[in-house]
Amino acid sequence: MPVAAWGMLWQLAAAVPQAPLAPETVEAPQPPASRVAQPPVPFDATRFDSLTATTLRGLFEDAAEMGLPVRPLINRALEGSARRASSERILRVVREFAAALYEARQVLGPGSTEWELDAAATALRAGVDERTLGAIREMRPAGTAVTALVVVTDLVQRGVPTPQAREALTAIGRSRPDDVLLGLQCIVAKNASRGPGMAMEALQRYVRSNGASGPPVGAPAPTPAAPDRKPARPPGQ
Repeated sequence: MPVAAWGMLWQLAAAVPQAPLAPETVEAPQPPASRVAQPPVPFDATRFDSLTATTLRGLFEDAAEMGLPVRPLINRALEGSARRASSERILRVVREFAAALYEARQVLGPGSTEWELDAAATALRAGVDERTLGAIREMRPAGTAVTALVVVTDLVQRGVPTPQAREALTAIGRSRPDDVLLGLQCIVAKNASRGPGMAMEALQRYVRSNGASGPPVGAPAPTPAAPDRKPARPPGQ
């Protein structure tokens, strides 16, 4: 990565990580019905004090120079204002989300849509790892990964370990439409209140019932069978 990019990213994520304004939502960002470019979300500076508004504008400009979508950052700032969060907290959340957007683009690739980067950044902040984002990109080409990203975020937030969530999505997501992934999200949500064990059992049943083959999700890999060969004869016999 160029030194200049690292320096700008450090400015974006300079604050000490703390909890976000509220638990990240798991509803998919709604993409426009067409591919026509949409107007940016207006930044209402009057909702912030002058120093905060000036700092936010600088953060938005830095993100735009790095090629990151600015709309998700403006949305987080406005959300913080609506929740009456402190200026310090709003700036921290915007910086951290900008860093997450940068990390998401590094994993998903420069051809990713704004909606994918928004969902992927939310996933990273929820505890989903880069390996899982990469697996989702492998099974969903650019522009088609939003639902999978939202579903994996929801599964992790409901207590499904990231490796098991990744296995479940890749087991059924390579050959099945998004509706099947949403069904997985729904069945886990219904059982999560009964405990993590019930959520995992529901996840495994759903994966099996939707045509995935192989061992159950989360099961240890089988021990390879020993090679079928005759024992070596001891020397001298």
